[in-house]
Amino acid sequence: MNASSSVRRSPVHDALEDLNPKWAQIHNMKVPLRFNDAARENKLKTELSICDMSCLPKMGVRGPESLAWLAQAGIPAPERIYGWRLLGDSGLVIRTDRHEVFLEDGLTSHRISELEPQLQSRPSGVYLVCRQDASFLLSGAKCNSVLRETCGVDFSRPPDGLVMTRVAGASCMVLPVQVEGTSAFRLWLDPSYGLYLWEAILEIVRHHGGDAIGLDAFYPSFGQANSLKGEPT
Repeated sequence: MNASSSVRRSPVHDALEDLNPKWAQIHNMKVPLRFNDAARENKLKTELSICDMSCLPKMGVRGPESLAWLAQAGIPAPERIYGWRLLGDSGLVIRTDRHEVFLEDGLTSHRISELEPQLQSRPSGVYLVCRQDASFLLSGAKCNSVLRETCGVDFSRPPDGLVMTRVAGASCMVLPVQVEGTSAFRLWLDPSYGLYLWEAILEIVRHHGGDAIGLDAFYPSFGQANSLKGEPT
């Protein structure tokens, strides 16, 4: 758990709070550990669920020297635009343009907080892009049904890379992934549209028999270790 006097808030915090979750604090953000019992959420994640992942720190790096700068920092960028690779164990490095890369930490890594200060010196040809995206994980065997109702891209055969598109009218980055052998999609969007999209997707997810779940369903040992003092686990 990060020790800081300033706790961050998810762009969808108020909607999460209305669902009365059990809370944890991860990357200095209060996040839902669970909304329902563990057995139900473990089932939902393989059938259909949505999970808020906005706690993961993010940043962008752009400029003509951005790829070389990242390589010197030990983070090689994907060779093709919209390609991606892991950052550490569970973070992400996504090439979003010729000279632009999006980075996101995993639950236990802190590369973003290490890299950001290095950019304060303004190295030539490299620029920091502050990112506070709302970020969700849509998972389960029926998650493509949700995207068919909200997105013009056909994800029945997911591409091997990032897709820039609109989901329910909101501009999103969408990355097809696998979670424990189950189809899933990571979504990132401007935080000002986060609450709208969360509520829109959750309504459709529930229509198809799914629901919101917490991070405990994906990372049980880490979530419980970071549960808030006084909160039941």
